[in-house]
Amino acid sequence: MTNSFRLIAIYAEAEMRARARRYVADCVVTALDLEPMRPWFLFETKTDAERDLLRENETLLMELKAVFRARRCPDAIVQRLVFSFQSLETVERDYAGNWRWALQ
Repeated sequence: MTNSFRLIAIYAEAEMRARARRYVADCVVTALDLEPMRPWFLFETKTDAERDLLRENETLLMELKAVFRARRCPDAIVQRLVFSFQSLETVERDYAGNWRWALQ
């Protein structure tokens, strides 16, 4: 299951990026953990306003999960998906530019 989920996640990453970019043109999506027990994806934006626009968008969050369902990802894994949203603005201001600190 781990290998098949990783493959699903790799393909899903590009589609999630495309969906997020409908709202924020300069958005980066990165898989931080591809283990099916704790799948975690980071959406990076330039500004806090862009980050908040994505984070508070319930439609986008449903669409992101739908990307995995469309690829026949088991619902148990879809329910565990974690989407983190962070901005470069916050990382530079509050974490001295250190993304690792910002994500802990």
